Amino acid sequence: MASSFGKVMKEIRTPLNESLRTMAKRLDISAAFLSALEVGKKTIPIDYADKIAKEYKLDKEMRNKIYVAIFETNKAIKLELPSLNKEQRKVSLMFARKISDADPKLIEKLKKALEDEEEN
Repeated sequence: MASSFGKVMKEIRTPLNESLRTMAKRLDISAAFLSALEVGKKTIPIDYADKIAKEYKLDKEMRNKIYVAIFETNKAIKLELPSLNKEQRKVSLMFARKISDADPKLIEKLKKALEDEEEN
């Protein structure tokens, strides 16, 4: 059964009539490894979102969709989300999607705010 990541990958390759094997070659990984990523048997490196977006010339919206699918498939943030309220979950996911495009000044402000919060 395909994971969230597998579903997004299929969404990318289907309009191109591209097989999993062809996609794997384009991404410079084995078909077996890509298959394992798609079914959630292997942890998906977060930098694959940018690698896939670059190779397939995807827009920001689709790249963000890949990030969300990676987080869902890896369950990287699942442990924390159940204890958060709806607004906290929303902000957490927004942060995860936007962090790769964030301006260094914004990163520094966020880091400072979080450090200040830890001190209190």
